[in-house]
Amino acid sequence: MPKYRFTADELADTLTPGESTSASGTLSASSPQAAKKAVERSLRSRGYEPIGNITITQK
Repeated sequence: MPKYRFTADELADTLTPGESTSASGTLSASSPQAAKKAVERSLRSRGYEPIGNITITQK
């Protein structure tokens, strides 16, 4: 399975309204679209809502 790098430019912290952050990392996924969906799900499960771009590039 290919590895992808992601960068989330702006994330709203749903647990602390008014706060925002960014995130980056790597993951394995079957396609860039699957990687983006996995990143979005993971961020939301941790209390962050993507409000900026999420960039996915193959590693």
